[in-house]
Amino acid sequence: METLTVKRNEGKKEIKTAFVFSCPGQEELKSGKLVNGQTGKNLDGMLSILKQQYPDIFPSADRYDYRITNSSENVHYKALDNRSEPKTKEITAPENLKRLYDDLCGYEYIITFGRCAALAVEEMLGNNNISGVKTMYSRHLSFLSLNSSIKTDINGEPIPRGDKNGTYKRLEVAAKNISDQLV
Repeated sequence: METLTVKRNEGKKEIKTAFVFSCPGQEELKSGKLVNGQTGKNLDGMLSILKQQYPDIFPSADRYDYRITNSSENVHYKALDNRSEPKTKEITAPENLKRLYDDLCGYEYIITFGRCAALAVEEMLGNNNISGVKTMYSRHLSFLSLNSSIKTDINGEPIPRGDKNGTYKRLEVAAKNISDQLV
């Protein structure tokens, strides 16, 4: 079976912040764009929060103004291959780490979203003895990840099920997590 891929989002050259997610899925395959669908909308929401606090690092609230890549450019989703994440050997394959290095070379800030993205960037940086790059980790921005892992807002108040502002409150927590790593 042919391996389906979706390549990186170039972003604007003047923005020195890059995002790394896990892998393209069904929505990305259909559109040809990374971080499509609800995860992309959540990224835009988080960027609007971060832009207010760190406009030099996050000058835009539009995800497509940034370099976006994945721990693997191979498409995975349940109906295709019964997976939603790449395997570790796919992530750590030398040719994949070289691709990731090419995608991220020259960026000052790299934010990884999820375990696969963090593993890929850690391996890539270690293999290339790269220093001077600020890397930050965030949970994945899917509804499943946000809803299952963030139960309280930035003030420690519970986010009740069905709260109309629940997603925004969870994105504030994710943005604070990134802000805390910048200090």
